[in-house]
Amino acid sequence: MSESRSFEPHLTSYNPYPDCVSLNLKVLPLRVETTVLEQLNLELTIRFNEQEKSLLNGQIKFALKGGKLKLNLKNGQIIEPKRSFNDACQLQTLTPVEAVWQFTPQLGQSYLKIPSISSQIAIIEVIPDTSLSVTFEVSPSDVSITQTEGLWRHDIHPNQHSILERVLAQFLWKNRLNPYLSQIQVSLDGLASESPDDQPTQGINPHSLAQLHQTIETIYTANNHNLLELAQLAQLNPKVDLCGGNFLATELSSIELSGANLIRSNFRGANLTDADLSEAILCYARFSGADLSGAYLGNAKLNQGDFYRASLALANLIGADLTDANLVEANLSQTNFSGAVVNGAKFGENPGITEEMSQSLRERGAVFVGNS
Repeated sequence: MSESRSFEPHLTSYNPYPDCVSLNLKVLPLRVETTVLEQLNLELTIRFNEQEKSLLNGQIKFALKGGKLKLNLKNGQIIEPKRSFNDACQLQTLTPVEAVWQFTPQLGQSYLKIPSISSQIAIIEVIPDTSLSVTFEVSPSDVSITQTEGLWRHDIHPNQHSILERVLAQFLWKNRLNPYLSQIQVSLDGLASESPDDQPTQGINPHSLAQLHQTIETIYTANNHNLLELAQLAQLNPKVDLCGGNFLATELSSIELSGANLIRSNFRGANLTDADLSEAILCYARFSGADLSGAYLGNAKLNQGDFYRASLALANLIGADLTDANLVEANLSQTNFSGAVVNGAKFGENPGITEEMSQSLRERGAVFVGNS
């Protein structure tokens, strides 16, 4: 049998916001007597929390509502990937040279807050010119502004506040978090890796900062509280750019957002009476305490949405996907669930629910908790 070769890994890290997400990788050799190929064990420690950052004349805190951890190999093969680290992540994509894990907040959390996870992520087979990278990537909808100070007064209308937060999230992603938030590159020949050309810039263009300041002033001083018109002033596409937004206690009565991507958005306590959210993507969205009376949610994707104590009286959910959603204590007076997918959806103590509706939901896989 051929003697296995000794590799000398050299790690290069890019991790500018270690409070938000921090990656630490160990590359350990595995001696396998049945093969002449070298096998390496990749052990990753990853941590998530809020990150504070100075911006303009103030401070912001931001955190993540999700993101993708990517392992990429050049001239090697992934042979044993980790399927999940904990409830916050799952293996989403796997090829011989790439593995992608999707991270989402755990139940009850509005953003990723994990002190530390240490785990083997994969065993890989390598040859002399193998190199690899471990990267954490986010989209604008994954960025959550959790606190602001000094950028505007906090007695503004909730609709203005929600648009301003989306403006900051989009700006931060475009200027500091794209194409990735954190990366570790590994060379196995003992030589340092060159910095990639697509690394995020180290500074923010003064012209971009001036534009951000102008946009904040425009929204802050607007006498209009209509969310869609505020989005237009901020040059945001409401069907795309509001995704992941914080719409806490906003006034959205009769709003038209059919087909919009609003995954992981927070509508807690919002007024959505008679809103048109048909065919909208609202997976993981939070509607606890919201008023959706008369709302049209036909064919909407509401997987794992939280409707705890929301009002869905007279709402139209024909064909909606409510898989694993939480509807405990939601008002269901004359709610239309015809053709809705309710497998794993939780009900219980629902005002307005009829025996006929309850029986139909149970037969389709709904779960009733408590005394219901």
